[in-house]
Amino acid sequence: MPSLLCTRAQLLAAASSLEGAPRYYLDTEFESSREGTTLCVVQLSDGRSSFLFDALALDLAPLGKIVGRPEAEWVLHAGAQDLPLLQRALGLPAPPPLLDTQVAFGLLGPEASVSLAYLVYRELGLRTTKAHQTDDWKRRPLPASQLAYAAEDVAHLPALHARLTARLCAQQRLELARAASLEQCLPPRSAEVRLTLESFRHAWQLDAPRQAALRWLLGFLEDQAERLEPVTLEPKVALAIVQRLPTHRDELARLKGLPRRFADQVGQLVCDGLQAAARGAKLEDYPPLEPPPYATWDELRQRSWLEAMRVGVCEQLQVAPDLVLPSRQLEELRRAWRSGVAPERLPEQLTPWRAELLGAAWTAQAKAAPPPGVFPVES
Repeated sequence: MPSLLCTRAQLLAAASSLEGAPRYYLDTEFESSREGTTLCVVQLSDGRSSFLFDALALDLAPLGKIVGRPEAEWVLHAGAQDLPLLQRALGLPAPPPLLDTQVAFGLLGPEASVSLAYLVYRELGLRTTKAHQTDDWKRRPLPASQLAYAAEDVAHLPALHARLTARLCAQQRLELARAASLEQCLPPRSAEVRLTLESFRHAWQLDAPRQAALRWLLGFLEDQAERLEPVTLEPKVALAIVQRLPTHRDELARLKGLPRRFADQVGQLVCDGLQAAARGAKLEDYPPLEPPPYATWDELRQRSWLEAMRVGVCEQLQVAPDLVLPSRQLEELRRAWRSGVAPERLPEQLTPWRAELLGAAWTAQAKAAPPPGVFPVES
């Protein structure tokens, strides 16, 4: 029967027995509230022995020196929430190489975001339960049944890892799976999208002074990008600023959604600039704007073609569309296409593992079934 290790002596003894293993299988139990997320239990196995660590009672940093070695590998399932908690608790600036079994499964068939219980059944033929999934993990002592449930979460990971890696190797996708796992568990920061006049659907409702104010604000944000980093404005906030045309920093700061640091750093400078731009606006320089359409047949045909490519290419490769080309990635492709990238070269705009996985199949299918003639394909 598993027990919860809660003393430093128990931690060091477990760490000693785990030392030198090539691979570790990990999971966590945590509680989330308005105040944040509290790590409660860490489940850890080297494939032979499994341990449950009381994260509420222990400093786990000594364990991090053992299991966080850069030459080791971590195996998790759906680790996007677990990995940041583990890094912080174990004192690791970066994790070692890792494989997420949920991601691995998504690179071997059409299903993405499957549960661990489902994956264990599909791959190992075992039925497990989730009876304690919503239990209170802060209470102490934890009952035996709850500890057994926690231990089971890592018990099947070694067998899953062996089976999935064998299948990935047969498809020459193991390194792709590792790259995809890291991206899913520690997604990179999204690049800041530069605001332009086209970012504002409702800019057509602005009169000449407010059009001038908006153009001034966009220019100011462009000029001050380094100074304002990492403070940025959402389009709806920027539009609210020019609609209101505040005269004082305090009035600006009251606008909903405005970062406080923006008001503190450049609030009065922005108010003065907006007022000057609005006062100097000449009607002939700012004719009324036309409202952009909510949809066009060209755009609908483009989206339809991209969706057909998404399904067709992913089916050919036997990978999950929701993992490889989720909606945000499709939108990136659509923007790239609109900016002039040829349809058959669109995967080059994606992250390296996606580009490598999709490239040849996408190009071949795009040439075999080119989009309707509105958006021509490069010859």
